[in-house]
Amino acid sequence: MSIIGFQGEPGAFSDEAARRLVLGSDTRGYMTFDDLMAAVAQREVGAGLLPVENSIFGAIARSYDLLWSYDNLHIIDETQIAVEMCLIGVPGATEATIREIRSHPVALEQVRRFTGTHPGWTQIAVADTAGAVAEIIALGDPAIAAIGPAFAAERYGAVVLRRAVQDDERNFTRFYLLSTGHLPRPSTRRAVVGIEIAHKPGTLRAALGAFADQSIDLRNLVARPNHVDPFHYRFFFELRDVDEARLTLALGNVDGSTRIFGVY
Repeated sequence: MSIIGFQGEPGAFSDEAARRLVLGSDTRGYMTFDDLMAAVAQREVGAGLLPVENSIFGAIARSYDLLWSYDNLHIIDETQIAVEMCLIGVPGATEATIREIRSHPVALEQVRRFTGTHPGWTQIAVADTAGAVAEIIALGDPAIAAIGPAFAAERYGAVVLRRAVQDDERNFTRFYLLSTGHLPRPSTRRAVVGIEIAHKPGTLRAALGAFADQSIDLRNLVARPNHVDPFHYRFFFELRDVDEARLTLALGNVDGSTRIFGVY
């Protein structure tokens, strides 16, 4: 699959997830989700791994908005990774020396109980967990630490001061693997579709019924503003136990516009 793109610096959770999903793959990091999606759409990389949901934080809104923005990208697979947040410092640092921690805003949200036991620590939001580790190594200050993956600590020569500082040990992030092409599959079990329906009573219930009538299981439902009409929404349906024939029948009975983002 040539190169898989991800958001973040080398050593990020997304980098680790990409390497696990496609063994032996080369990876390339991008600064933002927008940069990543553009790179996949323009075929700078063969595929891109986009995080869509964290089991603590919930749906990652920007990812779903971007998914709707690209007509030529398809979900070809998905994966999830257990997220173990670590307190990471420079060599010689200890918890007692720390006065400031840096990490991605989502990561900081996942360690609120731990940081609450250190009210004197200043929290600085940065673009990426692995980037935070790279930053503290460049600064070399034992008073500045990062929250991030052990994978990044190993890569940049940092020290893991404490493992598993996340609020919930059942902390997972789920990703879509996106590409401009399709991979052949012997059978299809999952799908992601988008629906825009009229803003009136009963339309969402009717759409849900169209899938239930075909014995298609709803895994997840995400609502996002349509960015056209205030307080009107697009709906992302994540489905399982589905094949393309039944999916086509279900979508044909939805009273609204529909899109298929991936059947895999």
